[in-house]
Amino acid sequence: MVLYQYLKGNQSPATWYEEAKLNEAMQWLGRGYAPARRTWYDFRDRADKFIEQVHRQIVSQAIDQGVDPSVGVQDGTAIAACASRHRMVNRATLQKRIAQLVAILNHTSECPLPRWVPPTHTGRMDLAKRMNRALEVLMERIAKNAEKPKAKRKDPETIVVSISDPDAPLGRDKLKVYRPLYTVQLMVAPVSYITMSYSCDAQATDAGTLAPMIDKTQKLVGGRLKTVLADAGYCSTLDLRDCIERDIELLAPVQSNSFTQCKTQSKQQISKDEFRWVEDEKCYRCPQGQRLTFHDRARKQRHSGRALWEYRYRCKAVHCSTCPLAQQCLRPGSTYRTIKRLEGNELLEAQRAKMGDPDIQRRYQIRSQTVELAYADMKGNRNQLRFHGRGLARVRTETGLMVVARNLLRLNRLKPHHLNPEKLQT
Repeated sequence: MVLYQYLKGNQSPATWYEEAKLNEAMQWLGRGYAPARRTWYDFRDRADKFIEQVHRQIVSQAIDQGVDPSVGVQDGTAIAACASRHRMVNRATLQKRIAQLVAILNHTSECPLPRWVPPTHTGRMDLAKRMNRALEVLMERIAKNAEKPKAKRKDPETIVVSISDPDAPLGRDKLKVYRPLYTVQLMVAPVSYITMSYSCDAQATDAGTLAPMIDKTQKLVGGRLKTVLADAGYCSTLDLRDCIERDIELLAPVQSNSFTQCKTQSKQQISKDEFRWVEDEKCYRCPQGQRLTFHDRARKQRHSGRALWEYRYRCKAVHCSTCPLAQQCLRPGSTYRTIKRLEGNELLEAQRAKMGDPDIQRRYQIRSQTVELAYADMKGNRNQLRFHGRGLARVRTETGLMVVARNLLRLNRLKPHHLNPEKLQT
């Protein structure tokens, strides 16, 4: 069904004749038979066994026709899960409903049947499985919340889960709506717009997806990927390290935490950028020339269970007390200035200087012209704003069907004169 919908799409009046011919052909092949929606859903579930193999064959054929796999453009987007954003429950409500459903299944309940209980025994058994899975996911989220620093912990009773699709994480979509969703990642080849690899993960952000996507793409293209273009969300210290280990050139701007800068600007006018790092002395120099020496360090957790050291450098209070810039530099009630430096900060500084090169900026311009068009086509033309299946396996299959359909169209329109390597400028 996804392939057929994708081939139809939201076409312009100029292609209505072709659409009518396509509908005619489908009816002729089936002798007037119109498959039910359940048939298409069953096909989607069966496609889980072969969709990856089909995608691999299409990518291989595209490379044989001249597609250059050495450059890839990666980006992610959030797509709503097949679950209501208004019916999420916390631990107390979920445990209460599980107890009620068990009583109903055992025929020991004397209370009126709640509206959320399915009328059939099969539906109730399916709901019981989803509730048990929802309880597992919810307890995992509560455990992760307990591991966070005290200042960042939430009240365990405010942590919720969706019963309809327990695997779907909660986050804000492109319209800033808080709901269950999945994150789709695409690695698209410039000029040809062939999607070399894809993934659909149960997470609400793009953090930690760069290295797995590079590894997956390398397997599909035979290790010929050399350059990856991405936005600032894929340019962290860990991402740069992963690219160096894999001999991949990453073209992505360094993300600046504008929220933190605005938050601290009212308290201190002199920002960290005005403090100079002295590599030979392993210390900072303030605008007045005073040294900020190493004081202590702490572990900062990052994605995928990884962590980085955060080093703190402090100026002596005797220097800050007599400094003419003390009122502009120190926080209220503080007698010294502290600067934090994250492990691997030199990689970010080198990346920031690299992205300032005009030649690099010219090469980077093709990013927005590549992967953004793929998402615009999926969402705007194919109406892929919400998944139709529940569970990570089904949404991955649905994503694969959409990517395969799009690649088939691109491969059909691919002509030798369209592949102009000079556009890449790499």
